Amino acid sequence: MTPLSTTVLRRWLSKWGRRLWLPALLAWAATVWLGSEKFLKPNRIVLEERHVRAIADPAEYGFSLTRFAAEMADGVPLDAWLIEPEENPGAAVKTRRMRERLAASGKVAVPPPGSARGTVLFLHGRGGLKENAFPVAERFVAGGWRCVAYDSRAHGKSGGEFSTYGVLEKDDVRRVLDGAEARFGGRLRPWVIFGNSLGAAVALQAIPSEPRLRAGVVVSPFAELPELTTRAAKNVLGGWAPGWLADASTRLGGWRGGFDPWAIRPVEDAASIRIPMMVCHGELDRVIPVEHGRRVFAALPEGGTKVWRPVPGAYHYNVLATGGDDLYQDIVEFWGRAVAPP
Repeated sequence: MTPLSTTVLRRWLSKWGRRLWLPALLAWAATVWLGSEKFLKPNRIVLEERHVRAIADPAEYGFSLTRFAAEMADGVPLDAWLIEPEENPGAAVKTRRMRERLAASGKVAVPPPGSARGTVLFLHGRGGLKENAFPVAERFVAGGWRCVAYDSRAHGKSGGEFSTYGVLEKDDVRRVLDGAEARFGGRLRPWVIFGNSLGAAVALQAIPSEPRLRAGVVVSPFAELPELTTRAAKNVLGGWAPGWLADASTRLGGWRGGFDPWAIRPVEDAASIRIPMMVCHGELDRVIPVEHGRRVFAALPEGGTKVWRPVPGAYHYNVLATGGDDLYQDIVEFWGRAVAPP
């Protein structure tokens, strides 16, 4: 570049740089703010037709439904279902098929229709609904397991403005158990827990301080939150997004929500878990890579009962569908061995 062209470029940058820095700064600030909004506020989705059909005629799916609510420490109400095995089910195709598989396996006793050996606390993923438990419960009731499923705070029909990734949600677990037992009594015990994605991370954080939980299954858990938010930002914005942009959005979201995202490390909570655990993860997961699940499994104490259950060919959102009846059977039998028979 000649001295003349260099001088012209410097003059142009000096002239336009002063005019562009403020719009550029505002654009970055808006991006960080919107990122913090997305970080704190999951989309509240509505019921799908499959959910509506199950609510209208649950016996056709092998279960009965009772709605209730529980109030959290900060006054936020959480909307919940108690899902119980139906004594006189209709078609209940998935339930009947699972009962046949369990009977053929002989690894756990299959209780009579309508009876239960305990209750599964179901924690859905980010942006999910308690009604997502219905197709899961179709299989679980076959093994004699009730389910309590609730909309996490800031999801579905529950209250709350922000998701805090476990900071408040781990105490919500205790209060939902309290609310369910206040409404339905001690017959719900023993309790086990099932968490998917964000629900899996919350379960890992809640288990060490909740003695009523006898065994757990977590599907696609993340090990550390900051790693996940940086990855999510790059997935949404593309490879051009600088790492500091995701960090700034996450820090702003944490400040607005009153928590420290860098302190959310379910992999560290896993080291304090003393109950039987199964960790499931899709081997092709691009949202929460399978390495997160492996790290959580490795952190669980040696000497206890722990099972690593990878799902070949599964991504993040189709782990249960890809694992199918084989995976559901493994889960039901795992709980059956961990908890006394009916």
